[in-house]
Amino acid sequence: MDYVHNHSDKEVAEAILDQFPDTSLNDLEKVVKRYREIDAWPKTTSFSKKSFDHLQDIMVDYGAINEKVNYDKLIYNEK
Repeated sequence: MDYVHNHSDKEVAEAILDQFPDTSLNDLEKVVKRYREIDAWPKTTSFSKKSFDHLQDIMVDYGAINEKVNYDKLIYNEK
Protein backbone atom coordinates (compact mmCIF):
# COMPACT_ATOMS: atom_id res chain seq x y z
CA MET A 1 0.00 0.00 0.00
CA ASP A 2 2.84 2.37 0.80
CA TYR A 3 4.35 1.65 -2.61
CA VAL A 4 1.10 2.46 -4.40
CA HIS A 5 0.68 5.75 -2.55
CA ASN A 6 4.31 6.81 -2.98
CA HIS A 7 4.89 5.94 -6.64
CA SER A 8 3.50 7.01 -9.98
CA ASP A 9 0.78 5.17 -11.86
CA LYS A 10 3.39 3.93 -14.33
CA GLU A 11 5.70 2.67 -11.58
CA VAL A 12 2.86 0.78 -9.93
CA ALA A 13 1.78 -0.66 -13.29
CA GLU A 14 5.35 -1.79 -13.99
CA ALA A 15 5.57 -3.44 -10.57
CA ILE A 16 2.40 -5.51 -11.09
CA LEU A 17 2.63 -6.09 -14.84
CA ASP A 18 3.79 -9.71 -14.48
CA GLN A 19 0.55 -10.50 -12.64
CA PHE A 20 -1.47 -9.46 -15.71
CA PRO A 21 0.22 -11.18 -18.69
CA ASP A 22 -2.63 -10.40 -21.08
CA THR A 23 -2.62 -6.66 -20.29
CA SER A 24 -0.34 -4.04 -21.80
CA LEU A 25 1.66 -1.68 -19.62
CA ASN A 26 -0.29 1.24 -21.09
CA ASP A 27 -3.67 -0.31 -20.23
CA LEU A 28 -2.53 -1.31 -16.76
CA GLU A 29 -1.27 2.21 -16.10
CA LYS A 30 -4.73 3.52 -17.02
CA VAL A 31 -6.34 1.07 -14.59
CA VAL A 32 -4.00 2.12 -11.78
CA LYS A 33 -4.81 5.77 -12.52
CA ARG A 34 -8.55 5.06 -12.52
CA TYR A 35 -8.31 3.26 -9.18
CA ARG A 36 -6.44 6.25 -7.78
CA GLU A 37 -9.06 8.68 -9.12
CA ILE A 38 -11.93 6.83 -7.46
CA ASP A 39 -9.96 6.42 -4.22
CA ALA A 40 -10.01 2.63 -4.47
CA TRP A 41 -6.50 2.07 -3.09
CA PRO A 42 -6.68 1.49 0.67
CA LYS A 43 -4.33 3.43 2.90
CA THR A 44 -4.18 0.87 5.73
CA THR A 45 -4.90 -2.81 6.28
CA SER A 46 -7.78 -1.87 8.55
CA PHE A 47 -11.05 -2.49 6.76
CA SER A 48 -13.71 -0.33 8.37
CA LYS A 49 -17.39 -0.59 7.59
CA LYS A 50 -17.09 2.74 5.76
CA SER A 51 -14.25 1.39 3.60
CA PHE A 52 -16.13 -1.83 2.95
CA ASP A 53 -19.24 0.08 1.90
CA HIS A 54 -17.14 2.34 -0.35
CA LEU A 55 -15.59 -0.68 -2.07
CA GLN A 56 -19.00 -2.25 -2.56
CA ASP A 57 -20.39 1.02 -4.00
CA ILE A 58 -17.58 0.95 -6.58
CA MET A 59 -18.24 -2.71 -7.38
CA VAL A 60 -21.98 -2.14 -7.78
CA ASP A 61 -21.39 0.93 -9.98
CA TYR A 62 -19.11 -1.07 -12.28
CA GLY A 63 -21.39 -4.10 -12.39
CA ALA A 64 -18.98 -6.43 -10.59
CA ILE A 65 -21.66 -7.30 -8.01
CA ASN A 66 -25.42 -6.86 -8.04
CA GLU A 67 -25.97 -6.09 -4.39
CA LYS A 68 -24.05 -5.32 -1.24
CA VAL A 69 -23.13 -7.89 1.38
CA ASN A 70 -23.42 -7.37 5.13
CA TYR A 71 -20.10 -6.18 6.57
CA ASP A 72 -20.38 -8.42 9.64
CA LYS A 73 -20.77 -11.54 7.50
CA LEU A 74 -17.49 -11.08 5.62
CA ILE A 75 -15.15 -8.96 7.72
CA TYR A 76 -13.59 -10.34 10.87
CA ASN A 77 -12.29 -7.69 13.24
CA GLU A 78 -10.17 -9.08 16.01
CA LYS A 79 -10.97 -7.29 19.25
